[in-house]
Amino acid sequence: MSSASHRRRFLSHAILVLAGLLAGEGAAQPVGDQLAACKSEGVDRDQRIAACGRVIGEAGSDEDLRIEAYLQRGVLYEMSGDKTAAIKDYSEIIRLDASNSVAYFNRGNVYDQQGDHDRAIADYTEAIARDPNDADAFNNRGQSYDSKGETDLAIADYSRSILLERDNPRAFFNRALAYWNQGQTERAIADLDEAIRLDPRDAEAYLSRGSLYEELGNAAAARADYQSALKIVPDHPEAREALARVGN
Repeated sequence: MSSASHRRRFLSHAILVLAGLLAGEGAAQPVGDQLAACKSEGVDRDQRIAACGRVIGEAGSDEDLRIEAYLQRGVLYEMSGDKTAAIKDYSEIIRLDASNSVAYFNRGNVYDQQGDHDRAIADYTEAIARDPNDADAFNNRGQSYDSKGETDLAIADYSRSILLERDNPRAFFNRALAYWNQGQTERAIADLDEAIRLDPRDAEAYLSRGSLYEELGNAAAARADYQSALKIVPDHPEAREALARVGN
């Protein structure tokens, strides 16, 4: 199994607008209504994108309102697969407010999705400089380092993410894969133990730990983990194949 194929990623962030904006403070009520539509999960995505565009066009001198609309639209573009448009919106936020850590984080995610890991790392680094307590930024920068084969730097970032947010299983899972790639099996298993403790419904963590046990020749432990993965995702093809390999 390729450990890299199961690496965890965080979704881009969206910031909630202050209630005063929706109430009409600092902006005309129609713009507030358009912002509500821009942010509403109950509205069609294309309609939301159009509403965000109207907010951007009608925000006047209210840069905070315009930034919020760019951020929401960037996330919507990213979700729809229009990476170029998403990068453009996040870049516009950075032009308007160079201190906006979320825009750097989100743009870093898109660059990483495009395989441009150097630009992703640069943006995550900018996000961290502005918010050094953002566990997600450290985790995601670690993933970009991992993709470049720089596992020592990846492990350092995963470890920092864990230090900042001890109860999030993602960084434990990612660090386990990095340790695995370095041949540090015991450390990898220990991190997967913790990832599973924090998220016992994670089929990929069971599958990965089962693969490690299988490598160590512990067929019984591997079998148990593959079975656990299949209880969570009954049609998981890799888990089914692995279970057949070690025997039911």
